[in-house]
Amino acid sequence: MCIVQKALLRAAAENAMERGQALMELCVERAVLHILDTQADAPVISDSLITQHDSLQYLGALAAKAFQSAEAKECQPADDALVCRLCDEADTQFLSYTAQLAHKWFSVMAQAEEIPAADVVFLLLSIDHKSYFAALKLNYKAGWVHYFEMREDGSAVNELVRQETLLPSPSAKPDEAFFVSLDNGPQTLRVLEKRYEIDGVKRAYLSADVLGAQAGLSPKEKLTAICEAALEVNRRFYGNLGVEQPEVAAAVCEEYRAQRSAASQAADASVPPVQVAQLCDRLYGDVPHARDAFEQVLAEHEIVLDEPLPMPAASVRKLEKQSLRSAGGVEIKVPVSVYRDSTAMEFIQNADGTVSLLVKNIIMEP
Repeated sequence: MCIVQKALLRAAAENAMERGQALMELCVERAVLHILDTQADAPVISDSLITQHDSLQYLGALAAKAFQSAEAKECQPADDALVCRLCDEADTQFLSYTAQLAHKWFSVMAQAEEIPAADVVFLLLSIDHKSYFAALKLNYKAGWVHYFEMREDGSAVNELVRQETLLPSPSAKPDEAFFVSLDNGPQTLRVLEKRYEIDGVKRAYLSADVLGAQAGLSPKEKLTAICEAALEVNRRFYGNLGVEQPEVAAAVCEEYRAQRSAASQAADASVPPVQVAQLCDRLYGDVPHARDAFEQVLAEHEIVLDEPLPMPAASVRKLEKQSLRSAGGVEIKVPVSVYRDSTAMEFIQNADGTVSLLVKNIIMEP
């Protein structure tokens, strides 16, 4: 059974271009659920596929959220990684291979109390006509449901019962997931994972311990690392006179808008990635020694200038307004587009070293 659904992750289709998210076609072809409840001694393995139409639609919605998450990382699996060996025959040996992965996943979870119990769903699916073997870890949450009982005396009783193993809603994003490309060519592995305390160290475990892969940085992590690198260069060379946080944010937002405009002209709802070098040029194009330092700090994060940087719409939106806080607790959110506009606001350097903010052209609404 193939459930095809158009998965738009935010708002309606007419707002996709504005938010930088593409309409995605996702087809769930096969799915199985195994129970990874670490309160038990072993996982509960299913011998049959999920066939209910509504269940497959639910899983498709969760898969779409996980696949397009800005926190998903591109990982490099080892040649002998279990997931790669299994994917070679994932179609013909789907049930037996997912059982092997479920046992591996369970054994890792059982060694760390902090990793929550869950159901894991393995899927064969296509996303925009590309084939993937995927898994979604659906962590349990507690909630309440009604329970109806008809007693022997003919009376009806409605009670509330607490359930400890409720699954995420269709609009939620799984905390952990992976997608392995099954198409010809170099095998790519996309992983969404969380950090948990394991042997006294808080770290991500899914990519390394379960899948045997080396994780890179997610788009969100790359964007954060680039902003932090610029601030470090600023502190090192300029004190308070160099590239400040709002200017870094402005450069990111300007690149995003330029890419979105190009996508709009090409009638493409998705915003293509930019080269890290483009951001570097905006920040340090005329300051060679600062540019060299910026490249060096990026290299420490294993980010190179010719590396593509996806521009997650949600992450860019957070940068569009910068927060300014006073010692007395007053907070003002300033759009980066007007941060250096002297007709809108002005920073005044006081003799005691503090800075005052003059906001101009305030409109008082009745």
